[in-house]
Amino acid sequence: MIKLEHTLFSLPFVLISALSSLKYMQNSSESFSFNWMVFLWIILCLLGARSAGMTLNRIIDASIDKLNPRTENREIPAGKISKRESWYFSIAGILLLIFSAFQLPKICQLLLPIPIIWIWAYPYLKRFTWFCHFFLGTTLGGAALGAWIAISGAFNHIAPFYLFFAITFWVGAFDIIYAIGDLDFDREKKLNSVPARFGKENSLRIVKLLHFLTVLLLYLFGESLSLGLFYKIGLLLFFAGLVYEQLLAKQEKLEVAFFTVNSWLGIILLIFFITDLIS
Repeated sequence: MIKLEHTLFSLPFVLISALSSLKYMQNSSESFSFNWMVFLWIILCLLGARSAGMTLNRIIDASIDKLNPRTENREIPAGKISKRESWYFSIAGILLLIFSAFQLPKICQLLLPIPIIWIWAYPYLKRFTWFCHFFLGTTLGGAALGAWIAISGAFNHIAPFYLFFAITFWVGAFDIIYAIGDLDFDREKKLNSVPARFGKENSLRIVKLLHFLTVLLLYLFGESLSLGLFYKIGLLLFFAGLVYEQLLAKQEKLEVAFFTVNSWLGIILLIFFITDLIS
């Protein structure tokens, strides 16, 4: 039900952020010490938050999903999984997030209410505003910010903020593409989305703008950390993937554009980023 494979959207960027923070701290502070177990707690935070958030989204949207031909066979509206079981699972995810965050620096514990509120709030936004796509982006971007401070213990560099906004715009763009498939349904049920508000063609233009901003911010991220040639090659491939995604979206191959392309983009950038670090 929660499509664990969708973690591929956020995990590569969380690792990029954490590794960037580690390199920065090692280069800037001789007294910095590091325990590799932190990476385990970061990944468990991501797993807990993402599992809880996706499950809450399914619970809160169950009545809407039941009316939509595209989603009527999802597990809750189809009766394959009960809401009670889903609530138990979402609570377990939140508890995993809380437990893992308490293994990290104090600032992570202090900021813990933010992701919990965020994953609760997102499913309701489509009832009020087409800004919902970008709010979803901030939840994934926030994971990258969290990964930076989980290593450094502080917001001490502009790099994770470049990454935060890059992810926000990237996720907002592919969520808009995904929402094109529900354009007519959203208008009929008075649900808010960029496609329902602006139409398909204007939505695709907005996606192009968001993709441009994503690449620009990822470039600035690399420059702020003095990343080299391999990162730039990875970013060029990332850009090519976004252009391909736009082509698929225009052809209404929405599932391929939404999942297949985007799940590979982060992995490709991560591979070239790591290559750059070790070269």
